[in-house]
Amino acid sequence: MMLSQRSGRGVAALTGVVTALLLATPGAAQGPGAAQGLGAAQGLGQPAMDPRAMSGIPRVDPQTEPGTIVVRVLRGGFADPGVGLTVTLDLRSLDGGKLEKRTAVSVEQGRASFAELEAYAGGTAVASVDFGGEVVRSQAVKLDPNVGVRMLLVQGAASSSASAPPAGVGPTSEPAPAPADVPMPGTAFPNPGQAPGSVVVGTLDLAGGRPFVGVEVTLELAKPGPVAGGPDAPLERRTAESDARGAARFADLGDLPPGTKLIAEATLAGEKKRSEPFSLEGQTHGLAVVLAVIGAGAASGPVEAERRPLQTPRAVPTIAPGTVRATIFGPDDRPIADAEVVVVRLDVTGTRQRFAGTSGPDGVARVDDIAVVDDSLYQVEVPYSGAPFRSRLFQMNDRMGVTLELRVFPTTSDVSKVRSAVQFGVEALENDEARVVQLHQAMVEGDKAFWPAASAGPLRISAPAEATGMVVLDRATVELEHKEGAPFATLGEPLPPGEVVDLSIAYLMPHHGALALRWSSPFPIASGRVVVTPELKVRKGAQSGPVRPPHQEGQAPMEFDLYELGPLAAGARYDLEIDGLVTTPRTFRHLGLALGLLIALGTVLAAVMSPRASLLQRLRSRRDALLRQLDRLESASAASDRSDRDRERVIAALDQVFRQLDALAPAPTGKAHVDVGAAWDRKP
Repeated sequence: MMLSQRSGRGVAALTGVVTALLLATPGAAQGPGAAQGLGAAQGLGQPAMDPRAMSGIPRVDPQTEPGTIVVRVLRGGFADPGVGLTVTLDLRSLDGGKLEKRTAVSVEQGRASFAELEAYAGGTAVASVDFGGEVVRSQAVKLDPNVGVRMLLVQGAASSSASAPPAGVGPTSEPAPAPADVPMPGTAFPNPGQAPGSVVVGTLDLAGGRPFVGVEVTLELAKPGPVAGGPDAPLERRTAESDARGAARFADLGDLPPGTKLIAEATLAGEKKRSEPFSLEGQTHGLAVVLAVIGAGAASGPVEAERRPLQTPRAVPTIAPGTVRATIFGPDDRPIADAEVVVVRLDVTGTRQRFAGTSGPDGVARVDDIAVVDDSLYQVEVPYSGAPFRSRLFQMNDRMGVTLELRVFPTTSDVSKVRSAVQFGVEALENDEARVVQLHQAMVEGDKAFWPAASAGPLRISAPAEATGMVVLDRATVELEHKEGAPFATLGEPLPPGEVVDLSIAYLMPHHGALALRWSSPFPIASGRVVVTPELKVRKGAQSGPVRPPHQEGQAPMEFDLYELGPLAAGARYDLEIDGLVTTPRTFRHLGLALGLLIALGTVLAAVMSPRASLLQRLRSRRDALLRQLDRLESASAASDRSDRDRERVIAALDQVFRQLDALAPAPTGKAHVDVGAAWDRKP
């Protein structure tokens, strides 16, 4: 099939599936690269995407205000945003009786926004921009007041790169050729995120822009004959079933003899598709190939239904303050009736207050009389199939109520339904500690959410036993309940099917120049890897590496190495040893220890001597005071019996003080003892 025969939507769909194949591989399943200080490898293992391939294709964005369309204008690439251009939005109502043209000027990063489109709900909109005579248009966007939409309009992308616009929008032209980085269907291409000796085969319906799910894919292996010039050996066939992303995976192909040719084959929409022959020889990464047809027809496997995006929590003035209106949907977008809906209020002290309601036949639950507190957060929870499905956290105010939508699924506790990948980023710190960033992503296959059985207890995302200071990273997309100081976090909500979820954590590990990292996974690991700076080496536990990620034009070189760890069964353990970490010199450690001991000894001596020194000082002060008092009595002009008694008391007190001073500071040997009190033992 030639690319020139594809619609623009098919090209974009092919690009999306190729990206999805790479996202499902270890490289991107871990997401951005290692830790802070390792130079995050955003999109590691994925080819650079030409934005022209996505020009004019709308996508729902949960971060965009519902009912808003944001158009980003680019002069060929992301590095050159089209600022100051006039973007036009042609609006058509559902019945076609109302037409309107709106304009907005692109501002920062080339973005132009269109809001307040409620009057055209159910209708369509087409965005366009004139790049000095070259007009680029978008696909027709169906307007939904419950979702926000973003799109790109890129100079150099033909106006027909999107699907044909509706009548009255403008004429169509011949389909544009595919961008250079979109692979030809049936032609194998390198997949840097996949381990050597592996092949990923993608299956795609170009017309629907969807993958084929559950299709049997065959990989033919034509090995050379045992004798040069002799007949070839019989074909070997291996089969695999396409997953929720339409990808069938073949591993353990690294030991094929030289000269082996491979061909991927699958029956799609009743049509047999075969790839061009290819070989794994000389490949430092795995390979991927896409088999595609136009028009699903009677597809040989079920095509995954596209679920509509849900409305995130937002304040609405038409809902009374202190009220939450929650709509509960099932996996097929049908409303769930009689579901228990609980609004949970969490205050700053950690106290929880619950307000309950029940969904009606339309799936809508209205919970009233909720206590509105400014510094509190709120969350909707729906117990379903034994699992707590939760919304995002939101705030409430005393002026408006809140509306939201929540989807629930039947659940499974079968860990074999979970595919995951993990990446460890290691970086040396001070005091013989290393920071480990554990990027862990998972996806549940099938149509059920994963939730552990009650008998198995809560599922833990754990750090190694020696780890300290564990934290849950902000990039985590599911609720992980973690108590400060604990070396694990507990899964707080089910993992939805068909979505890549993030379970990433970070922690500190002690080391003495070499770090022993032993980690067990609660899920099967399709592939693992370690990311380290070049001075560090993985001495134990790696299957291959180090590999320096390929440098992509326009991006800074990636100064770190990758080590592949291979797959891991659920409950099994990676046993790694990483060498080359910087340690504190022993000389400084010994000096520090000696200084500490010296300070401690001085402190003890001071504590022992200070009471004695304090007593001696007090005795001397009392002696001086008594002598001054005695001088005053001696200088009295008239003697009396009273003055005699006072002199005797002072002399007696002085005698006692001198005796104590003698005891604390005895006279040197050889000197006669002087009885100080005797000098005063006389009558005037």
